[in-house]
Amino acid sequence: MKKRRSLAAILAVVANFALILAGCSNSSNKSSNNQSNKASMQNETQNKSAKQLLTSNDNLWYMNGSINYKSKSGIDAYKFNSKNHTVTIYSVNKMYKTYSEAKQANDLDKQGTLKYTFKNDSANKPVIYMKGKLSDIPMHQTISVKNAVRGKNHQSHLTVTGYKVVRNLDDDPAPQVWVTPKE
Repeated sequence: MKKRRSLAAILAVVANFALILAGCSNSSNKSSNNQSNKASMQNETQNKSAKQLLTSNDNLWYMNGSINYKSKSGIDAYKFNSKNHTVTIYSVNKMYKTYSEAKQANDLDKQGTLKYTFKNDSANKPVIYMKGKLSDIPMHQTISVKNAVRGKNHQSHLTVTGYKVVRNLDDDPAPQVWVTPKE
């Protein structure tokens, strides 16, 4: 009789333990599903192609040799206007979280405005052709988007996201990164 009670007690403990573990598992799955849903809702840019991100973003896109490249002449900052297919290029001293922040800091040295077109139909690896005048000098450049990149700019303490690109400026190709502050 004692054996049966001991066995029944052990089985009851094991059964309760199994129920507790099953409940924890369901709770964990619901929590992780909620977290992934929140993340996808907060970062809508993941659902956009490179072509859409570059031209629909109202922020500056910074082009430099690397995310933390130190330039003595400043950083090229691109601001797209998708309505009239133009891009205004500025020289700035550092990366800013928003265009209005750079404007407020009076750190937008306008170099010129170029017309842009896409030379291919690729949504994620577009080739952008720009033509116009920079500092009253006629120029053209082609920017070929390659792979996605992200990191932290140490000077501005901003997390940035964007693309590795090859900028062909007046027939002189150079690898660059083209990034914007992460939303």
